[in-house]
Amino acid sequence: MDTLICKDNLPSSSISTDTTSDRTLFSSNGSDSFEGPEKLLEIWFEPSPNYIDKGNSSTNIGLRSVERKIWDDMLNIVKCRIINMTENDHVDAYLLSESSMFVYQHKIILKTCGTTTLLVAIPRLLEIASEYCQFHRVWRVFYSRKSFMFPERQLHPHNDWKDEVAYLEQLFDNGSAYTVGRINGDHWFLYLTSPQNDITSDNENSSRLRHRAASSGDSYSLDVNVDDQCATNDLNLDDQTVEVLMTELSPKAMKKFYCNNMDDDSGTEGGARVDRETGLKNLYPSAKLDSFLFKPCGYSANGLLEDSYFTIHVTPEQSCSYASFETNIPLAHGSISEIIHQVISIFEPGKFSVTVFKTQGCNVDKKHLVNSLSNVAGYVRKDRILYDFDGYDLVFGHFEKRSCDK
Repeated sequence: MDTLICKDNLPSSSISTDTTSDRTLFSSNGSDSFEGPEKLLEIWFEPSPNYIDKGNSSTNIGLRSVERKIWDDMLNIVKCRIINMTENDHVDAYLLSESSMFVYQHKIILKTCGTTTLLVAIPRLLEIASEYCQFHRVWRVFYSRKSFMFPERQLHPHNDWKDEVAYLEQLFDNGSAYTVGRINGDHWFLYLTSPQNDITSDNENSSRLRHRAASSGDSYSLDVNVDDQCATNDLNLDDQTVEVLMTELSPKAMKKFYCNNMDDDSGTEGGARVDRETGLKNLYPSAKLDSFLFKPCGYSANGLLEDSYFTIHVTPEQSCSYASFETNIPLAHGSISEIIHQVISIFEPGKFSVTVFKTQGCNVDKKHLVNSLSNVAGYVRKDRILYDFDGYDLVFGHFEKRSCDK
């Protein structure tokens, strides 16, 4: 029998209306440099929308039924806010003051930069899923981030990876944490839980994960059953996410991400100007693009293409320059190597890391996946690592510009 989340047993998250992590409050003189590298959280409540229990209604749209005000309150905990929103038949895409949020029927993807407190909002997010969507169990959880530029400025639990893992382990059992790449160089952190594999079964003997509330002595349960590591394959999922994380960006290329006119060139109009001048709108020409230019600088964009997305975030200040590109758009719209070349030609980074996270399956060629992070003209590959996770393969690569090309 499933154990439901009880509101009374959930921890009381400290909700603050102080969103001082807004990038517009940071100067570009190096004394208050902005933390561009994002924290990325994915929570899947079902493997796909087809698994949502619609009960007596054929129109249950899961998490997409949650009202804007509810998300606003949850994001107050994170210390960011919604600045724009676009949607299609599959997903709601929110541009945030610090990055992005994508809400599908069955999962949520929340990506935040600066000194946001992303993990602290998880208890409230689980409460929302239970109260408004009748999601009483979690299928999988993923949390990842690049190494921070200014870790000492982060708020607990984000000031140390060990603290983040400890916080997640208070909430979820059967999670695994990894550090990928060189500890004395750019590296990437990952935490993930195993999948619930009997999601279509009534087998009461399956193992269950017990989720405990952080910062509280009370506990609550979400059913996440794990037996066979082939569960993801059995569900015929095809999930792939590619990230390109770039630092030491070309000052000349970054000039386009500043406002030309402080009064008229910011917001969505400024974002559209950046899209045209940089060629970002040509990455996926048929996508629905929502972009925003901040004052005095900084850029964010969400793009939707059917049931897939891409998102771009740019911190152009020379003292802390950083840009990220992320997408789960299928390879039919462009190979991994093609996308990497397109992206780095726009930002001209001194260094960049790539992560490719893909579901395992009988048609997945691991050698081809590894080779997708092949040599990049003008760069030296410092790392290329393959990880075999529960239902997923991960390839991580790190590249640095050749000395003669700097």
